[in-house]
Amino acid sequence: MNYKDVSLFNDIENVGHKAWNRLNVITNLKEDGRGHDAAAYLDKLSEPDKMSIGLLIMAIKKKGIETVKCELNKGEAAI
Repeated sequence: MNYKDVSLFNDIENVGHKAWNRLNVITNLKEDGRGHDAAAYLDKLSEPDKMSIGLLIMAIKKKGIETVKCELNKGEAAI
């Protein structure tokens, strides 16, 4: 499933990877001046999916982006 030709990553089973990809899409949309599309993209997600993104943001703030990225790549529970 997509939103305006942007994947919602519903096919990814790993919650951390799914949240990481979605957060990157939202960040990229906002950086491109498309905050309205970022908000609309987020609205397409379920509440648990939104919570996963929130937990990922908190993990990044606490541990740093590189640590969280390494944990996700190692298959560790970053969120």
